[in-house]
Amino acid sequence: APRKPMPRDPWAAVLHARDPRRPSGLEWSALLTEGWVELRGGDPAVRAGLAVMAGERLVVVAMDRHSRPDAAARVLPAGFRLAQRAFDLAERLRLPVLTLIDTPGAEPGPAAEADGVAGEIARTLLAMSGLTVPTVAVCVGEGGSGGAMAFAYTDRLFLLEGSVFSVIGPEPGAAVLFRDASRAAELARSFRLTAVELARLGVVDDVLPDGDVGAVRSAVLVALREAHPGERDARMDRLARSHLRRPSMMCRPE
Repeated sequence: APRKPMPRDPWAAVLHARDPRRPSGLEWSALLTEGWVELRGGDPAVRAGLAVMAGERLVVVAMDRHSRPDAAARVLPAGFRLAQRAFDLAERLRLPVLTLIDTPGAEPGPAAEADGVAGEIARTLLAMSGLTVPTVAVCVGEGGSGGAMAFAYTDRLFLLEGSVFSVIGPEPGAAVLFRDASRAAELARSFRLTAVELARLGVVDDVLPDGDVGAVRSAVLVALREAHPGERDARMDRLARSHLRRPSMMCRPE
């Protein structure tokens, strides 16, 4: 898709990240890698494979927003199980891991609940936290809720400049807080979910240009070479300490 200026309004930024013309994770994996041997899975919204990038081997887990007619790749339990298999393979082969994120969240429907989606999110986070190989994530579109967070617990975390990332999507967040999903635009304006805001807060390591494949590939390769397993914990610790020091975040006595 042609590059566009990043909208100033956060809700407009969410819609910009959801633009069906934006390449999703699977397209980005094709742009970034020269070779791909796929691992079979049961969720078309999550793809994984042994890949080659600039002559270096790695394991890639990529989301495909375009795999469903509504262009919303809500991850099924099978998608999380595929990711766990990919992470286990990377650990056994001592290969670094790249995840490419683009989802509004995990599938919340009854069938997914019956198939244990919450437990699979937890097991995916646990699998990633136990990796002793370098891990890098790039949010290429929308990163929403646990469906995105399970793939973002990496040593280095990047966002494309046109992407957004939040602990819960604006619509479900509005449904929880206001009992009215139609107030999603209002809630998005208080979420600080744009790439620039998240970089300023220290949630992400860097913001990468949307349409520059070479720059994104270079940043990923450098991160995969320089990242040390466990840096993800250090980033989260720094973030927690910085928020706890803010007076507005501290508990006050009655």
